[in-house]
Amino acid sequence: TKGEGRLYYFWVAEGVSATGAYKEEDSYLKVRRQFFTRTGQMISGNLFQQNELVIVKITLEKNFATPVENVVITDILPAGFEIENPRTKEIPGMDWIKDAQNPTALDVRDDRIHLFVDMNTGRQTYYYAVRAVSPGIFRMGPVSADAMYNGEYHSYNGGGSIEIRNKK
Repeated sequence: TKGEGRLYYFWVAEGVSATGAYKEEDSYLKVRRQFFTRTGQMISGNLFQQNELVIVKITLEKNFATPVENVVITDILPAGFEIENPRTKEIPGMDWIKDAQNPTALDVRDDRIHLFVDMNTGRQTYYYAVRAVSPGIFRMGPVSADAMYNGEYHSYNGGGSIEIRNKK
């Protein structure tokens, strides 16, 4: 810019840091992510086989009676995962999923999924399917829940890394 007068600007940068560092906290909300096989067995250790279908379970909780409207749950995928299906009810063999709820709105991108929900009950659970496509070790950001109109209500949890091994 040139000339006299004031210049005002606003800058926001987002993403997962190269070191993977983030502030893990629960403030009025608590969000957690777990991985399951297509038959409902929990996957621990963040180790996956190439081409494996993985069911992602996201649980959102609050421990007070007041509803929290307009909460966005964001799950940024590690590079080795691709979203296979955001609606697990459409996948055969998902009868073991009994507590699934439907978000108010859904936004599926190449690298993330956004679930838009109203938190009216104490615990809500959502599922979606990803495929482990690329072998390697990948950084995984935390799953987050943020009330869009009240920044005090948020939760960030579960960052780290995953490993996808070649299918033998």
